[in-house]
Amino acid sequence: LPEHGRVGPPPDQRRPRPGRRGGGANCARASGAQPAGVPAPWLRGGADDRLLPQRYADALVELASAGRPANIQVTATIETLKGLAGASAAEMEFSLPISSVAVQRMACDCSVTRVLLSQESLVMDVGRAKPIVSSPLRRALQVRDGHCRWPGCERTASKCDGHHLVHWVNGGPTELDNLVLLCRRHHRMVHEGGWQLIKCDDGQIVTIAPTVTFGLPRGPD
Repeated sequence: LPEHGRVGPPPDQRRPRPGRRGGGANCARASGAQPAGVPAPWLRGGADDRLLPQRYADALVELASAGRPANIQVTATIETLKGLAGASAAEMEFSLPISSVAVQRMACDCSVTRVLLSQESLVMDVGRAKPIVSSPLRRALQVRDGHCRWPGCERTASKCDGHHLVHWVNGGPTELDNLVLLCRRHHRMVHEGGWQLIKCDDGQIVTIAPTVTFGLPRGPD
């Protein structure tokens, strides 16, 4: 018998009606098999015949596909970026000062904006933000490496940073031969932990441990 006198198809097979929560014409992801290069019917102004769960799933995929990585702003002097002795600590938004090695790790794969200050710390000029690793170079790096290059680690490329074997601050080129993918954990181990990476002639990566063992901060028990 229909539940509470309800008639018609089950709720999970009902198609949403156009209106405040419908918005079928705004959903841009095709569902089901479509010939290559042929847009879905609802993208051509036709009727949207997807079921409600299907539309929810398509909307979720759209949201996930359009996501952008979080951005943080770090302010550092050239001396701090180079790790010179006596340089002041860098400043990060809504956080405590951070060390030069942490800044160097972030600077491996980031966007840099040049800010010129006067002796009175007044802003005199601000340049445009420039990505260190361009989008075409990043795609080439991800295709070549596929995952974190730390031996034994297979963290996917989307979870990795582009690491300069010779940092660009020290004159290293931002080129494919001087870049490797490292996941966040192993990237920290190189910069903050003192591990060294050596790229062999055959492309293999060799790690050299520091004299002092590096461990990630321990969480609450």
